[in-house]
Amino acid sequence: MNTKKKASTKMILTLTEFSNRDKNATDAALKLAAKLGLNLMLLHAYPITGNEQSNARMENTKYLSEIDKHFESEKERLLEILKINQGGVFQPIIKSCSGEGSLSDNVCGIIEKEDIVMIVMGGRPARDNDYLFCTEIDEILYKTHRPVLIIPEKMGLEI
Repeated sequence: MNTKKKASTKMILTLTEFSNRDKNATDAALKLAAKLGLNLMLLHAYPITGNEQSNARMENTKYLSEIDKHFESEKERLLEILKINQGGVFQPIIKSCSGEGSLSDNVCGIIEKEDIVMIVMGGRPARDNDYLFCTEIDEILYKTHRPVLIIPEKMGLEI
């Protein structure tokens, strides 16, 4: 009897800035994806550059190149985790994308194109000015109508 699950088009969307906090959240999303037979998409959103000068475009191109390197490194790390921990279970397909603009706008854009069933993001300790962080979470919850799982920086997900 074959124990491998059939490939799915449904995905967990994981928000990342490539920090240690986000690696923990991405690891949790990978565990969930493997357990539930879902694929994984990593999203990195970055601010809109308002300057049209050639220096700004060169900086943006350099930044996008750095993002691509981070995505490749993160995919390799996640595939290695799958090899070590997930032998014989569903192997999620790992996709990545980046987008200019607000996090919530980028998430909504992906949801229009992909079958996203859940959003996973890293949490962080409270700070004096968490208004922006909370506003982004609020917008994602309100605009997407998807469950959002926030993984604390120093806590794993055991499933």
